[in-house]
Amino acid sequence: MPLISREYARSLFAELTQRSAVPLDPDELLHMPGMGHHGHVFFGDIGLRCYKHKARWMYDERDIRRTGQRLAELPLNLDDAVDVRLPAYRDVGVCENEGLSRPDWRRQLVSWMFGQARLKAQDGVPYEEWDGSWKHIGPNGLPGDLTWEEFVETSSWHRHSQNIAGTRPLQLLSWSGKNWLLPRAYVELLDRFEEAEEELVARARLCSSCGSLGPYWGGWRRSTRTGYVTMCPPCSGTSLRPYPGHLHGVQYASSRPRRTKADDYLCCLCRESPATSWDHCHDHGFVRGPLCSSCNTYEGKAHPYDFLQEADNALHLLECRRCRDDRTLPRRFHPGVVLAHLERSERHGRCSQEPYVQDLERTHGVYRFELYCGRHAAARWTRDVTAAEAAAFVRTFIDTALTQQEGRLLPEIE
Repeated sequence: MPLISREYARSLFAELTQRSAVPLDPDELLHMPGMGHHGHVFFGDIGLRCYKHKARWMYDERDIRRTGQRLAELPLNLDDAVDVRLPAYRDVGVCENEGLSRPDWRRQLVSWMFGQARLKAQDGVPYEEWDGSWKHIGPNGLPGDLTWEEFVETSSWHRHSQNIAGTRPLQLLSWSGKNWLLPRAYVELLDRFEEAEEELVARARLCSSCGSLGPYWGGWRRSTRTGYVTMCPPCSGTSLRPYPGHLHGVQYASSRPRRTKADDYLCCLCRESPATSWDHCHDHGFVRGPLCSSCNTYEGKAHPYDFLQEADNALHLLECRRCRDDRTLPRRFHPGVVLAHLERSERHGRCSQEPYVQDLERTHGVYRFELYCGRHAAARWTRDVTAAEAAAFVRTFIDTALTQQEGRLLPEIE
């Protein structure tokens, strides 16, 4: 099988489809949306399978060439347009979770339109003055006061989130004065895409060991050295064992972790997936425990505030012997602890609303945060926290976490 890198696949696909009548986004081959759910990247109704080789995701060159050639030759008569028949808008809160997440390109278009209209209507407006006027359809077919130019321009800021099946629908969409129109061949292409993705998701939901049916969008999908597999929690638990902590206090750079395979154990964070690597403290070098690929990526790349909101994550960081002994956390997590403290302690005057807090920078040993009140749009202020103050907040956070460890409670920051 002639496997090629994502970068070369993207370049080759762009070259093959440069004259395609269907507007395509070759960058989908780099971002690989939906790949974790069913192992494929879609362009129209064609799902390109992804392969994992030596820890890198790759494609079969033959698949890229066949797909590129087919899409380049796909006829598209712009004059043969049909009514898209967009469904009525529904708030996320009143939609069934699984029904909302199923492939539905028409509902996706509606979501984009109403999402942009809501943002425009609420921008700079105090929370107490928000209303539902943005839901009313205007004479241009768009909700609220949203114009077509604004819709297209704003959509271009989030290019990769405005694709459907690797295509660019807004480049073909038009308003007749009564209905939204798209070329008939393009509508049929996206309808076939929905059916194809449904079939792939249905297969990917089945546990590879017992055949049990899992959650719709890949709750049982696990990243392994050879790709994603589907395994239910009972099957994961029977095939692997919990980490006994035998490497506690061992330096990651020593030879001992290399002699012990991490994939013999369950991930220490999710406790469901097979581990793939030994996680360690980058400040002090001590092994913390085995993690699966997803949890290891989350620990390394998630915002510190978000990571510390998950139960037991702080306790995992404290598996580093030096962090636990010194009552500290790796430096990159300090702003997350401070941010949570400011959310609980800071207020705009007498307003009871928790402020939104954003960490801006650290200069000369001082963390700077910007705060603003969700109820009073004009209320913004900054707060400086010294490194010593941050360390004190971290110690309090850790003491609370260790005290509540037996009860498995998320620590509060006073």
